[in-house]
Amino acid sequence: MSASAPAAGQRNFKWVARRPRTKSPRRVQPSAPRRTATPKYDEIPRWGLIDRPRAVAQDSESRLVRWAGSASGLLLLVAALLGLAAVAEFVRYGVLLYNRTRLVSRTTLAASDALVLFAQVASVVIGVAAAVASVCWLVDRRRLMFERAGLRDPRSARSIFVGSLVPFLTLALPGVFLTELVDVRGRADRDRLRILVRVWWTAWVANWAFVLAASLWRLRDSLQAQADGVLLSAVVALIAAAVALLTIHLMRRVDGLGWRGGRRASPTRWVVAIPGSTSGPALVPRETKAGETGEPEAGKAEVREDGMAAIEAPESEDQPLKVAAS
Repeated sequence: MSASAPAAGQRNFKWVARRPRTKSPRRVQPSAPRRTATPKYDEIPRWGLIDRPRAVAQDSESRLVRWAGSASGLLLLVAALLGLAAVAEFVRYGVLLYNRTRLVSRTTLAASDALVLFAQVASVVIGVAAAVASVCWLVDRRRLMFERAGLRDPRSARSIFVGSLVPFLTLALPGVFLTELVDVRGRADRDRLRILVRVWWTAWVANWAFVLAASLWRLRDSLQAQADGVLLSAVVALIAAAVALLTIHLMRRVDGLGWRGGRRASPTRWVVAIPGSTSGPALVPRETKAGETGEPEAGKAEVREDGMAAIEAPESEDQPLKVAAS
């Protein structure tokens, strides 16, 4: 305070506040965000986030479907190669018979051995691929038929592959898998398909029995046993080719296709009509058995007292009707 102070009640100084000195860095206060107006668009925005599904499962399913689609072609190729192997074995057996009284040139013997080796190796390699493709077809058809029935396949794809491809298990489980497929598929031809599955199952087991017999026969070292082994190998190749063709036939029957892969022709559907009547077809109740009703079954023939009859109809109801009148 200065010496020349003003009168009492007056001040000639002022307080000045200063920030204390410190070594800590200066803190910057964050600025408040700027307020902007809500964005407006003249039309619906075409941008956005794309939720892409995982492609791994789709790739595995599409791979399985591709293998399933190639099963018939691979089996047909295997049947052709096995037929070639049978022909090659018969040619070798003929060369052995010819060699009993005459000499055989090295060129003929080398050509015969090369044909047998090529046919056997090719049939084994393509046969493995055909077996895998056939199991893929079985997995795909089981899943499809169970979905149509509103159910879920109780067997996983891994268990079907193991039961169909592992030795010894492959003798029993494929027939079980096919029987379950036919049962869940239903339709009017279920009984016939069951019989076809049993025939295929028997042929499948017999084929492996012949393969085992031919393998054991080759352990014998006599000349006659070796010659008989060549003939037995030809028979085994023919049986395996027949099993491959039977497998193709079974697959196409399950898919509702003919032998050549086309749709099977449906039988003609006949219904009873009275001449001059506009009330439509009429059916007469059939004779009933214990536990059955007197209503006529759909698709079955019904005979009237006046001699008119309805012949068995196809399964689908969307096909045109053919009316017969006496």
